Amino acid sequence: MKKRIILLLCVSMLFVFAEQAFASGGFVVVGGNGTVKIDSPNYGQHMRVLIEKDNVQYQYVLSRKEEELPLQMGKGDYSIKVLENIEGNRYRVVSKEKVSMEKFDEKEVFLASAQPIYWRGKPAEQLAKQLTQGDVDTRKKVESIYNYVTKNIAYDHGKIAGLKDDYIPNIESTLNTMSGICYDYAALTAGMLRSLGIPTKLVKGYKNDLEAYHAWNEVLIDGKWVIIDTTYDSAFAKVNLDVNMIKSNTEYNKTREY
Repeated sequence: MKKRIILLLCVSMLFVFAEQAFASGGFVVVGGNGTVKIDSPNYGQHMRVLIEKDNVQYQYVLSRKEEELPLQMGKGDYSIKVLENIEGNRYRVVSKEKVSMEKFDEKEVFLASAQPIYWRGKPAEQLAKQLTQGDVDTRKKVESIYNYVTKNIAYDHGKIAGLKDDYIPNIESTLNTMSGICYDYAALTAGMLRSLGIPTKLVKGYKNDLEAYHAWNEVLIDGKWVIIDTTYDSAFAKVNLDVNMIKSNTEYNKTREY
């Protein structure tokens, strides 16, 4: 039996920049450890960060005073712009910086506690340690986390209604409610595995038998990135049907990774 799952449809924001000179705005951008840290006196739902490299863009909400964002697109030069909403989809650039990544450690950036996967100091970190006590290798640890998430987190079908396109998962909230959408499943899974020192990606894109935009994980096991999909498999786990934890690459089309 196969349960069809309704998943989050993420709509990319279209930025229209105001024709005016930027000011420093009091923002400080510091590179390091595969991420950038933005310390801003002005933050909230009206603020955005645009990170660009080689014409590829990632957009983030500047949701708190100190925000950490991944630089996951490899070594090279990154353009980082802090934007303030003027009205509608119009934004002005209030600060911009260039960050150069001379070295890129894929393991490092996908272990970071950064948006959209803030895990450090969260209850998920302690829970992950408890769930994997006695596990002797990486695969066994991944299986323990995978089993917990698929069997215990419920899909929240009502959460989709009215959900904004700038939604950011909150790992602590997901554990408190024991529910979420695909983005929440993937963030929780990534956070727990990263806290154990296992490089894990949160991936967005499409699965071949689902119509909606989807989120899942890629995990580094024995030197190879493999796909696991806790949202999709939770439907089977809750009715005690066995499925393969590791998925085929041919079933997924990746558009973004964090």
